[in-house]
Amino acid sequence: MQLCSRRAILGALSAMALPLPVVAADQPLKIVFPFAPGGSGDSIARVFAEQLHTRLGKVAIVENLVGAGGRIGAQAVKNAAPGEETVLFASASQFTLQPHLFRSLGYDAERDFVPLSQVMTVDLAVAVSAKLPIHSVHELIDWMMVNPEQAMYGSPGAGTAPHFICGEFGRITGLNLRHTPYRGTPAALPDVLAGRVPMYMAFVSELLEQHRDGGIRIIATAAGARSSFLPQTATLKESGIDIHASGWFAFYAPAHCSRQFVERLGKEIIAIGSDPEMRAKIHAMGCEPTGTTSDELRRIQRADLDRWGPIVRASGFPIED
Repeated sequence: MQLCSRRAILGALSAMALPLPVVAADQPLKIVFPFAPGGSGDSIARVFAEQLHTRLGKVAIVENLVGAGGRIGAQAVKNAAPGEETVLFASASQFTLQPHLFRSLGYDAERDFVPLSQVMTVDLAVAVSAKLPIHSVHELIDWMMVNPEQAMYGSPGAGTAPHFICGEFGRITGLNLRHTPYRGTPAALPDVLAGRVPMYMAFVSELLEQHRDGGIRIIATAAGARSSFLPQTATLKESGIDIHASGWFAFYAPAHCSRQFVERLGKEIIAIGSDPEMRAKIHAMGCEPTGTTSDELRRIQRADLDRWGPIVRASGFPIED
């Protein structure tokens, strides 16, 4: 038998290794958060990054890829290079609302991503200035009927969930509501506090401090059950307005990731989200911890996608390319 040289053996082994995707041991796990730094979503993404660093024994970083309502970040994760360990910490609107608003998102919400876990929900709230004589949804409706010139509402921006929920509120009640969009809740608060915009909707976490300080009054929340932060405040459904909606944040992996990567990362994210200390941190930021499985998140996403379709179509909001 002819013996192979050491060089020939090494050459053959190298050639055999070439087709296999190799990920460097020190390659970081990148968590893309498609919105600006600050706020509860960004903070939670960073806490998860710290925990994943400990559990996986590798660096985990958060990258803020801001723009186009989160679409830039989602597109970047979808197009991540094979072997690159990148995940998206997405808001509900990117997967359930925006598919109804754009003919071309640059990604398919169901085909291009694998759901890993929903980690928290964020309730939406209807707020009025404490200067107004309004303490309930019924009083708000009556007040706007008496003051039709002031029948308007504000939202954190055109095309957001609060925009469409308030529009649906107007259709259900028969009020001819005018919309005043702002560039986020901080920009809106001076007008809300002063009563110049009599009705405003945003996440509970963005309004809770002003509510507790007495500057504004939260008169209803939008989820199916009452908020744990506002147990005395009725939901819209309890107030006779058949609307049920909430925001949420969840982790997604690109569809082209290996099954091994998806299963391991999903398992770790669910474990972190189940930890009592992590759940306490999420709650302290004005959000409700959840911690779903991949299949549960997939069902939530599909149900919310179906729920938003009729609302967006009824609004007459122009669909963009």
